[in-house]
Amino acid sequence: MNPALFTLIRLQSRGFIRRITSGARSPRRAVFLVIGLVMIVLWLGPGLVTAIAVQQHHPGQRNAYPHRFRAIAPLALLGICVLTIVSSAGDKAIAFTPGEMDMLFPGPFSRRELLAYKLLKSAVINLLTALIVSLALLIYAHFWLACYVGVFLTLLFIQLFSTAGVLLGQAISQHAYSMVRRVILIAALILGAVVARNFVAAHGAMEAVYQFRYSDLGQNLLAPFDPLGRTITAFDADELVRAGGAAALIDAGLLVLVVLLDANYLEAATAASRRRYAQVQRIRSGSLLSAGVKGDVSWRLPAPPWLWGAGPIAWRQATSAARSARGLLIVLVLIAVCIGPLFGGALRAVDATQPLIGIIAWLTILLSGLLKFDFRGDLDHMEELKALPLEPAAMAVGQIIVPAIILTGAHVILLGSVAIATRTHLDWLAVAMGLAFPFNALLMATENTIFLLFPTRPAAASPGDFQMLGRQAAQLVMKAITVMIGLAIAVAVAVPIFILLGGPLVVLTLIAGIILLGETVALIPAIAWAFKRFDPSVDTPA
Repeated sequence: MNPALFTLIRLQSRGFIRRITSGARSPRRAVFLVIGLVMIVLWLGPGLVTAIAVQQHHPGQRNAYPHRFRAIAPLALLGICVLTIVSSAGDKAIAFTPGEMDMLFPGPFSRRELLAYKLLKSAVINLLTALIVSLALLIYAHFWLACYVGVFLTLLFIQLFSTAGVLLGQAISQHAYSMVRRVILIAALILGAVVARNFVAAHGAMEAVYQFRYSDLGQNLLAPFDPLGRTITAFDADELVRAGGAAALIDAGLLVLVVLLDANYLEAATAASRRRYAQVQRIRSGSLLSAGVKGDVSWRLPAPPWLWGAGPIAWRQATSAARSARGLLIVLVLIAVCIGPLFGGALRAVDATQPLIGIIAWLTILLSGLLKFDFRGDLDHMEELKALPLEPAAMAVGQIIVPAIILTGAHVILLGSVAIATRTHLDWLAVAMGLAFPFNALLMATENTIFLLFPTRPAAASPGDFQMLGRQAAQLVMKAITVMIGLAIAVAVAVPIFILLGGPLVVLTLIAGIILLGETVALIPAIAWAFKRFDPSVDTPA
């Protein structure tokens, strides 16, 4: 490989370390870095303590966890490989950044040198990723070195398998590859249905997994993945050498296959890079669930009332959601079809309606960041928004109303499917439906206030990027605390009045809903103030 490519990887590694450490000189980023490190400790700490305690004081359980992991790991790897083939996840394996495409593709580098550069760069990243993952999986291993080596070889296997899949798809043409992906997806669904019917009904979920795992079909199908699981859970150095050697040979075989398929590597990498860049741009613009608009759009939503300027802003966001959020609509349909039957039997047997409502509320707080038909999706258009002759308060109302309505529709579909499936506890499900919009309005108002004060682009925290992890954790905590305080105030006021009046649950719903809407209205001036102080030349993140 050309020495310049080694130098580029070395400089990228230095830049990554410098970005993490030097950025902490800013007080805000230093706080985010500390929070990120605390989150890592809280995540890995309990598992490490448990693993050490089990290995030292519970020798009987010491072998139970590795055996269980050996049974499940090949199935999990098979699932990852199937998902890589039937989805576009494999594009990441050979996708280059726009800067790399502009600099490396016209450069004096051969096709195989660029392939080697991409694989070596991924291997360096996997070294750090394996360190974190191995600590998280230590409870399933006998000693850390085996766990680290096994995780590293597993990450290499996934990387090479994804690369081989994309190159094979390029070799047999994109149309044929799409057909192959559909056939594999249909075959996987049929196989899953057969396994579920023949095993789950007879043995239960976990027993069905073990039955399939150790059947003749399961052993033959999962044989290529066994060495990886045995490496992670190796009992001693001899088994580590044997299993690790077998896993390394499998990775080497995949590497040979990748080299043999690299004839169209530049074409495949270019296409994958473009798709990846388009996806990243959708994520950065807040359209994570958007599939884009295909063809000419000949319909339009009716114009809403002016409402001091809030109406046109809401219309624009609603039009964007209606024309581009196919992924969101698919999620809603899946929720409506699956959630009700899934929880129907459990809710009929146990009075778990109220805990289920609480779980739905908490998951909404966690996942509300994916729905960005508001200020968060307009980060690159803040200059235009600030130039409009509209009052900031009207702007704030128009921005938060659409995601609140979409979330409310999702909640109504979900709770309605549960009500149809259970036909019990309908009163509390009706209360949850009645409070869905006030709750979602308060959540969206809180989300936009935090965003305007601490603007950031959607991005996944890469291994070692503790500042991004800390920023995400801090914003989630602020959002959760604010919403929970609002809910607590509403409950504290509504419940005593409901008890004194002795009225039906509709009284409780009405009072709590009015209080939640009042809290949302109280946040509108805060959103307007944060919007006014937002300076696009300073506050817009790169």
